[in-house]
Amino acid sequence: MKKIGLVGYGYWGRTLARCFNELGALKVIYELDPNRRDIAQRDYLGIPIVSMLDADFSFPGDLDAIAVATPPETHYDIALQALKAGKDVFIEKPMTTNYREALRLNDLAIERNLNLMIGHIYLHNGGIKLMPIPVGKAELYVQLLNEAGGPSPSTRDVLWAGLPHACSLALHFFPDEPEFIWASRNEDRIRVKLNYWNGSSAYLDVGDNTGRRLRRVELRIGETRYLFNTKEPTLCIMFSGILGKEWKENLPHAEPLMAECMEFLNYKGVDPMGPKVVKLIEDIANECKPKGN
Repeated sequence: MKKIGLVGYGYWGRTLARCFNELGALKVIYELDPNRRDIAQRDYLGIPIVSMLDADFSFPGDLDAIAVATPPETHYDIALQALKAGKDVFIEKPMTTNYREALRLNDLAIERNLNLMIGHIYLHNGGIKLMPIPVGKAELYVQLLNEAGGPSPSTRDVLWAGLPHACSLALHFFPDEPEFIWASRNEDRIRVKLNYWNGSSAYLDVGDNTGRRLRRVELRIGETRYLFNTKEPTLCIMFSGILGKEWKENLPHAEPLMAECMEFLNYKGVDPMGPKVVKLIEDIANECKPKGN
């Protein structure tokens, strides 16, 4: 069992702490904010809570791995120090906010024979796993809408909060780079169309403050449609013609985050998805134009 140090005890760090602790892997929590350190101390009696200001991020030798759950712009520096210290690394999405930095982390992990995994949680939903990877022309529709804004400052820029989820899904079903990108941003909402060489298309709609909450993924291959939403993480509904067939996958842990944390404990190698997602986000950002222009 890996001994994990968790960096960051904010909104998502707390959920990661719960999962890693239930798995018996959580050994130390690093946090900058003193109020969050107090909360962590109450939540996990007996687990050291260390100030990030006091830590030099050489990380102690008895830790096998570091999980990074800090604001996206800090991911690179923390992960870099963890890899230099010889630790396996889990980074909450997005891997970094810069493609070159993402490649640098991958290269360093390979060079030092370390494991590096990125937290693209949608790919750990049983319902998504039931959807086939298209071998020919297909269409993907992803809608990830929030009623209000993000729960923390680091999740209030939809470009680096919601869009990485949608991009990871696009790359899961269509691994090739798109030939054409159309993108539009209006305040907290981004709409994207990706066209591929074989005629496939992906439509991404990600937004905050939309007045409704929607998590929907639809894959169309010919006359067959596959539907998924996060209300039923292990469920995929297939429609071919009029009738629908429900598939439900039996997993040891239906909760996607728990499945993701379990995978990291046994993960081997370097996750190629991380840099690809960052590059696609950068390409989309370059194409975004204000609505009405």
